[in-house]
Amino acid sequence: MPKSIQAAELMDHLATIAGDLNRVESWIQAQLQPEDPRLAPLLEHAARFRGKRLRAAQVLLVGQACERITQEHVAVAGIIELIHAATLIHDDLLDEAQKRRGLDCLHVEWGSHSSVLLGDWIYARAFLRSTEMDDRTCSRVLAEATAAVCRGEIHQNLTRTDFALAEADYLAQIDGKTAALYEAGGRLGAYYAGATDELQSACARHGLLAGRAFQIVDDVLDLVGVEQRVRKSLGTDWERGKLTLPVIRLRDRLPSGARARLAALFRDGVGRAELLQGEFGPALRESAEECRSEAASWLAESARALAPLPDNDARRALLELTRFLGTREH
Repeated sequence: MPKSIQAAELMDHLATIAGDLNRVESWIQAQLQPEDPRLAPLLEHAARFRGKRLRAAQVLLVGQACERITQEHVAVAGIIELIHAATLIHDDLLDEAQKRRGLDCLHVEWGSHSSVLLGDWIYARAFLRSTEMDDRTCSRVLAEATAAVCRGEIHQNLTRTDFALAEADYLAQIDGKTAALYEAGGRLGAYYAGATDELQSACARHGLLAGRAFQIVDDVLDLVGVEQRVRKSLGTDWERGKLTLPVIRLRDRLPSGARARLAALFRDGVGRAELLQGEFGPALRESAEECRSEAASWLAESARALAPLPDNDARRALLELTRFLGTREH
């Protein structure tokens, strides 16, 4: 497996786009100004969930690797981050999560109705900005990506408690709910740099596979991560009957009797602590390591997809960002 990269080390690699990331941050803050002051406390709380802006960094690095960053890149990066923020608000509610970034989730304080509607408001603001761009490419690509995100989430919800879920179905789910936005970011980053169709497709494929690896690692951390380090509620998928790759790999390595006992725990929605500390703990950790190796394979393939890009500092930084997506510990 590739050596992991820490967040501080990643920031060093992203120094080449630091100024543009600051522009994206200012753009996002401008979009989150409410028309009604009663929205302000909710938006201020949502803004505190700000992560590492990985999707924005991807768009900017792709543009820079294609040798051109424009104002359109700043807007696209901001729009994608807004869409991602809206999905997090909705996901936390659907998963009944309590914490994100060490803070109470939005629905904990303001309830489910306000959380759903605030997520919708952020979605609408993002798509409004996409329609204001000079052509319709951004709005079209991101509408397709958002539809894929919703399909993936719906597919996962419809297969809840399905202990026989196939690995191919799991991959289809995560390619929608997570990887589709990275795929769109790669395509749009190349498009607004004036890249050829070949380069646009290469950057889109890189994003898809890197996003796939990102979600696999996220699902590993959801089961075996340390909550204080990951800084969000863990075990929510398992407890809500959503089968992820670590459990699929665990299921498939067990003899029939143990598999039946695991299925019973899955149906009962027991906490992840019982899964980790009981008879399945050692095998689950082995499955988790196997999944990290699987993520590493997708990372390697995503890196190969960048071969058509010019060999420059931005491309090398993009490869480091890719490595971070698939090796992180939080």
